[in-house]
Amino acid sequence: MSPFIIRPAREDDLPSLVALAKEAGTGMTTVPQGEDAMAERINASIAAFAGKGRASARDVFFFVMEDEEGAAGMACIFPNLGEDRPFYSYRLSHLATQAPEMNLTASTDILFLVNDFHGYTEVGTLLVAARARGKGAGRFLSLSRFMYLGMNPSRFSDKVMAEIRGHFEEDGTCPFWEHIAAKFFNTSFEEADRQSANDFRFISHLMPKFPIYVSLLPQSCQDIIGKPHRTSNHALNLLSSEGFKWTRCVDIFDGGPSIETDLSDIRTVRKQSKRTLTVKADASHIDGAVPFMVAAQGDQPYVVTMGMGHPTGQTVVIPPEIARRANLANGQSVIAAPLKG
Repeated sequence: MSPFIIRPAREDDLPSLVALAKEAGTGMTTVPQGEDAMAERINASIAAFAGKGRASARDVFFFVMEDEEGAAGMACIFPNLGEDRPFYSYRLSHLATQAPEMNLTASTDILFLVNDFHGYTEVGTLLVAARARGKGAGRFLSLSRFMYLGMNPSRFSDKVMAEIRGHFEEDGTCPFWEHIAAKFFNTSFEEADRQSANDFRFISHLMPKFPIYVSLLPQSCQDIIGKPHRTSNHALNLLSSEGFKWTRCVDIFDGGPSIETDLSDIRTVRKQSKRTLTVKADASHIDGAVPFMVAAQGDQPYVVTMGMGHPTGQTVVIPPEIARRANLANGQSVIAAPLKG
């Protein structure tokens, strides 16, 4: 049984979250770096969780996956993209032309700078500690955000998106950045991406105002547009299994795919809306059981843990120690969603 519970970040998480953030790789610049930035994220999240009604663009919901050593993972929900500053993407469109008098045709893809995700809710900042990888922790942490969205739909958009990190070479260079954005920004990828987390206005000032013809780019750049980083394939496949689809939008810096879906179409949201189970705090094994994510209903603080139950059963078995940490009582009714489709 998973030793993890997932809950909102607290002030006392600061040291372990700062340490965890050091494990973030290139391109994960929504992960706060340093004590001041991490403390600011935690405080903004505490205020967001305490709020009522539709969340604002400046709100952020910051989740921590906790084990016996502290923070073993982090993830976020950004509830309202673009309301306070433009949120830019490239849309990949196809252009076909012909010259009938010469019996010639031509076609190419074109990149347009767009604000197609204005008002969407974004899920992002998914980072799992090295010690927790390979144990199903990434799936658990990622899907726990959808439990919260499904329990509080009025606070979020009915459209949800995610940016998947784009392709980088083994030496750390990014072909998409090198052949497009770097031509217009007199700075490094890391600095531009970091700056974009705080203010998108410089993008509209510096990025090209006209479409970019993909066929004019080097083949090494053309080949990776819309392709995920080698470490992000699992995240892309997981979100695809939840109902997310690529609609030909890509990140303006690394060219990674931006995927989207309707909140009501997310698998976890659909499943949890139909299922409540009763907690059985017990360490016993159940033959034929499958893993469920469970969360308390009502005004109880949001905590997600994992239990085992039959697909058509009425109870979910949680080890007593995990139930205690999640503040779940024996016989308590909880919202549940199967961890796997």
